[in-house]
Amino acid sequence: MYVYSFSMAILSTVIPSYLVTEGIKRVGSDNVAIVASIGPVSTIAMAYFFLDEPIFFAQIVGTILILMGVLLVSRQKRNAL
Repeated sequence: MYVYSFSMAILSTVIPSYLVTEGIKRVGSDNVAIVASIGPVSTIAMAYFFLDEPIFFAQIVGTILILMGVLLVSRQKRNAL
């Protein structure tokens, strides 16, 4: 049990933290923040396809708001350059 707990801690906490840090170094914090905002949307999609969970109207509205926010921020960044 301790080995599984330690393995889960390393695989789901330590390694992702280092990968995010490396991503920030390579592409910049602004781009990492934009890409990270897609996480909740992909979680809903994977739950629907792999776990057969239903998608509710509130989730669809939230997904649209997230995607619109990402598009808005990315367009503002391009226009500012």
